[in-house]
Order: sequence, then structure tokens, then C-alpha cells
Amino acid sequence: MNTQALQQLIETAVVSEQETKHLHDLLAQRVETIERIIELPETVASERLYEFVLRYIQQVPQMLEDLHHGSIEAGLTQYISPILDVVESLYMAPQKALDGKTGLVALMGRAFLAHRLFEEVNDTYIMRVGQPMIPFDMTMSNVIVHSLIGEPFANELDQVVMVAAKGIFGSHKVYEKNDKFLAFMSKKENDNLVTIAQNWPCMSTQMGLDNHLQFA
Repeated sequence: MNTQALQQLIETAVVSEQETKHLHDLLAQRVETIERIIELPETVASERLYEFVLRYIQQVPQMLEDLHHGSIEAGLTQYISPILDVVESLYMAPQKALDGKTGLVALMGRAFLAHRLFEEVNDTYIMRVGQPMIPFDMTMSNVIVHSLIGEPFANELDQVVMVAAKGIFGSHKVYEKNDKFLAFMSKKENDNLVTIAQNWPCMSTQMGLDNHLQFA
């Protein structure tokens, strides 16, 4: 897993953003829409959104790294590696696969794919074994970024995620049939990956972006 390549992509995009301001311009156009979802400071709304999006983007390589090491420690690489491989491939996708976007604007879309795939993986685990793989709430952050990306492109990215998730899980129920995996999910033998999620607090809450939406 080449998280260094991901980090280099981000660093290069940050430098480019300082010159082009493409992401800043996009966020300024989306402030009114986002204010229907979360509370933003009146004077620095765009800058707070920029800080949020940058952290959303930067979080992906660390999430991959933490899950990779945690899966090794838990002896569950055969289950976690396919997920990490798909996330990495989505993040490194050619720009043409992301509607020709560049810089941090492109990486926001790639990060959305990664975060949404983790969210979809959690939802699938809940349906199949009764609890999430990691207790990390990505819903609000993903709703914010979905709105920032805008439709129809955000919906197209969601479809990419659904196809990727289907490819990971398929129609087989290997997760339910493996005793070690079930022990991990029940937290009776291994909780390494579960505790890793403590390093990933809900960013929207951590940054003081209180939402106006209610989720069941």
C-alpha cells in the first residue's frame, strides 16, 4: 500500500491551490447551500469550509495506514486488504475519471469516494453481522462533501462506490462463515481495528460544525 503517493498528491495539490484558489472559489459558491446543513461562522465561512475539506482529504491516507497495520495485528488482512486496495485505487484514479477536475477539487471527489466506501462497508457489516466494522460516524461529513461537490456529479460518485462495494462483498457470505472474523466483529477476541477508530473523530463535530439535520 503506497500511502506516500497519496500524501504526495495532497501536498502537490495544496501548493497548487495556493496559486489557483480553485477550491476556495468553489467553496465560496457553495456556502449558502452548506449553511442549510451546518452552522458556519459568519465572517470566515469559506475558510472554515476549506479547513474542513482539507482535513477530510488528508484523513484518507492515515485511515488506510491505520487499518492496514491494525489488520495485520488482528490477523485479518485477508478481509481488510481488498477494501484498502479498492480505496487506494479510487483515490489514485486518473483525473478523467473524476470529470476532469484537478488539484484539491479533484482530491475532494477522490476523498469522497474513499469515505463513502468506508461508510458503505460499515453499513454492509451492520446488515450482515449486526455491527459496523469500525464505530466511526462518517455520515455527516459525507453529506457536507456531497453538497460541496454538487449534483449530478456527487450522485455519479455514489454509484461508483456502490459498484466498488458490490465487487468487494459479492454475493458470498464468507464473513459470516469465518469464526475468527465473527469473533473480531463481536469484539470478544480482537478489537484492534475497533479502537483505531478513536483516532478518527467525527470531523464535523470536532470542528464545531453543528448540523441542522436529524438522522434516524
